[in-house]
Amino acid sequence: MNRVTQNLLLLLLGGALLKISAFSADFANYVKPGFRPLVIAAGVVLVVLAAAALALDHHRCRSATRQKELLRARAAEETYLAQMLGRDAVVPTRKHEHKHAGGHRVAWMLVAPLAMIFLVAPPALGSFAVRQSEQTSHVPPPTLVEARPTVLKDGRVNVLSMIEFANLAWDDPSGSLRGKTVRLTGFVVPSGRDDAWYLTRMRISCCAADALTMQVMVKGAPAPATDSWVRVTGTWIPRSPRRTGTYTPPEMTVSRIEPMAVPDEPYE
Repeated sequence: MNRVTQNLLLLLLGGALLKISAFSADFANYVKPGFRPLVIAAGVVLVVLAAAALALDHHRCRSATRQKELLRARAAEETYLAQMLGRDAVVPTRKHEHKHAGGHRVAWMLVAPLAMIFLVAPPALGSFAVRQSEQTSHVPPPTLVEARPTVLKDGRVNVLSMIEFANLAWDDPSGSLRGKTVRLTGFVVPSGRDDAWYLTRMRISCCAADALTMQVMVKGAPAPATDSWVRVTGTWIPRSPRRTGTYTPPEMTVSRIEPMAVPDEPYE
């Protein structure tokens, strides 16, 4: 791979980072929102470095062109003098330059993945990632680090995150969820059953690579389209005392389902 190709790849990479962070919210499909300034800064640094390197290469190319022209002029002058003096011309020579055209063609193929970011940015993790995950329903949710709601109100809709709902359903001796109306947001994943489906949200600590699946089994309404985003309003179904040991997702019965667009921040 020659220097020009390397610099163009750097420029494309920096441009891709800026496209998904400075000019759109697509970066949230890969990392937490708090990383946006770092992604923008990385994109700016790469673009500046690539532009500076391309400018330097252009200057070197012009210098090399001038040197070749000077060598040709010296060769013509030497030939003329040799003819006048009746001696053999001593022509200055250049070092042999190796060209690896095939290697350059292969290097340009590396541009394709970067170009795809400009044309078709990969979406946030969805039902396919959930099915492939080994975390599904066998590991209890992590301890909640954010502050829980102090009071869940009767007679109103309590908006909770998936992790808040899961922790209150799994480990809340006071049973504060009992009889309360809650609203959760997530995407739809089939459960393999006709009478229930999963409302799902992915939780990340840093980036999509460490995503943890958070699920609630929804009963009482047909499943919307797989991977569609919805707001679900309903009430918690308390766990049976006999269900101990292996973790199972909390359950709720639904009273209202509202379709929605994919949120700017798809992860919790």
